[in-house]
Amino acid sequence: MRQLFTTCCVAVLMAVLSVSAHAVPASNKPLEGAQVGVAYKLPGQDRTYGKNQDLYFHPASTQKIVTALAAMLYLGPDYQITTKLQVNSQAINPQTKKLKVSGGTLKSDVIVSFSGDPTLRVDHYRGLLAILSKHGVKRIDGDVILDVSRFGGPSRANGWSWDDLPACFTAPSAPIIINRNCTFAQLQGNGVGTPARALIPQGVPIDIKSDVTVVASEDYGGDCILEANLYIDNKYHLTGCIPTTNKNQPWPLSLAIADAERWGVDWTRSILNRLGIKVNGAITVSHTPQGNITTIAQRHSPKLSSLVEYMLQKSNNLYADAIAKNLAADYFDLPATYYRANRAMRSILKQYANIDLGSAYIVDASGLSPHNLLTPSKMLELLDYINKHNDKLGIIELLPVSGKSGTLQWRSSTFNQPLKEHVIAKTGTLQNVSNLAGFVITKSGQRVPFVLFTNSITYSEATRDRVKYRRMPSPHYAYERYVLENIYNERVMGRDF
Repeated sequence: MRQLFTTCCVAVLMAVLSVSAHAVPASNKPLEGAQVGVAYKLPGQDRTYGKNQDLYFHPASTQKIVTALAAMLYLGPDYQITTKLQVNSQAINPQTKKLKVSGGTLKSDVIVSFSGDPTLRVDHYRGLLAILSKHGVKRIDGDVILDVSRFGGPSRANGWSWDDLPACFTAPSAPIIINRNCTFAQLQGNGVGTPARALIPQGVPIDIKSDVTVVASEDYGGDCILEANLYIDNKYHLTGCIPTTNKNQPWPLSLAIADAERWGVDWTRSILNRLGIKVNGAITVSHTPQGNITTIAQRHSPKLSSLVEYMLQKSNNLYADAIAKNLAADYFDLPATYYRANRAMRSILKQYANIDLGSAYIVDASGLSPHNLLTPSKMLELLDYINKHNDKLGIIELLPVSGKSGTLQWRSSTFNQPLKEHVIAKTGTLQNVSNLAGFVITKSGQRVPFVLFTNSITYSEATRDRVKYRRMPSPHYAYERYVLENIYNERVMGRDF
């Protein structure tokens, strides 16, 4: 989820500011100049209330609701994403069903079929490749082939901001996902005015060139920020400034992988070396499925319900796009692209829920692209369907709860009474966009759907800096609270709200 205060090219994991959450009073006046769309229902009524219900807005991460509903309808809560370790079928003894290994040598290609499992970590991958060692393999007389044929096309969607690409919330949704296609490093300075050198964890296959200078804390910001630029082969060039830290503690970095295929090849080579397995051939990537092969081991992701919960609670973009691409791969039985994921979600919603997305513009499954467009009324239709069929879908239980969990735990408009624990919803944040869509448990204990889209948010430079550094909540939260309190109290708001 791109933060409202995202700064150009910053790819650093900012130190968490230790400030308490700010409560805001309700106000019936929207933020000046902002575009607001509201749609909601009240208990026992089919009528939809609100304003600007049929205007198109950037949904941001509320679009993950579309992804969640389509995935649960078609794949089901028990679906799992599988990574397979395979060999040529002739390398299997037909009597014993074991690998033919002679003197520690396996005369076969080894194929790893990746399926875009966002939970696959290095230790999981090591455990999968270690199956070869358990079969006594010390040499592979053949190639190690990383099969990435399940997905096709770009691993980042149209409209993703180029200056966000080094940040982990834009990690590439590729067939090969290892450690969420994100890596961590540090910058170590030695006081104000000194250069900051890059510290890379041992074994992590990246390169960082640092031309960063340490400055006093009060001088950090404006034109003096940390910038990260991506090169090919997962190389990074860092420039700009970092503020001095207490006792010159290292400054943490969080960087998205630029080349997922190179990331997979490098980790495969590193793991096989540590396992003491020599590859006589090459470690390559294949975009076409391999024929005449047999699976000797596999690693399953957690169930889809768990993946959807993490996607919704943490607003994780990688999970959203990985889920949607697996949905498309299964639905079309073709390599999944962002376009096919869009088509699959539309078809599934129409076929299984009779929801026609119509002229809605969908580019990705995460909502990260500002090209996405959706109306409040269409989002409310999705939520209304979820509300009426949740006994089978089980989606509402996976959403953040105000004042309690996920991205709603500290939201200034909802974390205090009477809204605390009475708003169950998905947040959606991009630059100048802050949305909320989900359900309110009203004062009578009934659950009703609502949508509140707020786009074109802007304010004075002084206010922007205070919001950026979390010294105050965004002023638009006051109107958001006003709308939610009225829904909670089961009131119909007038045309001028």
